[in-house]
Parts: sequence; C-alpha cells; structure tokens
Amino acid sequence: MPGGFHERLNKFQILLLMRVFRPDRVINAIKNFIAAQIQNDYYVKSPLISYEKVYDSSTPKNPIVFILSPGADPFSDVSALVE
Repeated sequence: MPGGFHERLNKFQILLLMRVFRPDRVINAIKNFIAAQIQNDYYVKSPLISYEKVYDSSTPKNPIVFILSPGADPFSDVSALVE
C-alpha cells in the first residue's frame, strides 16, 4: 500500500480499502485475508475434482454440467477420461 498505509492499518482495514479502490482484486484479497487469519489455506483452496467419480455418478437423465469460471479449462481432463 502506498503512503505507509500498510503499517498504519490492520489487515481488515486494508481489505476494506481494497474493496473501495480495486474491486477486481477483492476475491484474491479475501482469500489471502482468510488464510492469514486462520494460518491455513485449507478453506480457500478449491477441492480436487475426480472426473471418474463425476462420470460414474452421471446417467442419461443426470448429465454432467460444467459451470466454468474465468481461467477454468477442464477440456484436457475430460479428454483424458474419454481416452
């Protein structure tokens, strides 16, 4: 933070400033805040997906639907499962 704010503000106040000035960085800032507060990143990591289990649980009446976020690309994992 410029202007020495990093030393004068606590982590939550820095998070609030991040929300005001850089809303595009808030999600990463929240993840960093949570990981720092509990001193563990278990709750902010995405779980690993077992595509074999997903496929085994699907049926013609219950298809697999991927809801993707920016940067997510399951194509190579799905292609490996097909082969």
